[in-house]
Amino acid sequence: MMRLGLGIMGGGFSLIFWIIIIIAVIYYFNNGNINSSGSGYNRSNSSYQVNQAETIAKKRYAEGEITKKELDDIINDLR
Repeated sequence: MMRLGLGIMGGGFSLIFWIIIIIAVIYYFNNGNINSSGSGYNRSNSSYQVNQAETIAKKRYAEGEITKKELDDIINDLR
């Protein structure tokens, strides 16, 4: 006797299964990139970059590459 059903992976269930898989993959990539330190905005990483930029500006001032006003402008822009 022939079966008329499509089995557990056939028909509408298969379509719903693949839609759920695709949504899960999209969700993973969208939220995974936000929380990683390399691609998303990270507050501690931003603070480190500001400190590093201030250090570079102060070094350039000490070497005479920029004036005191330019140093103050850079520091004010960073904060």
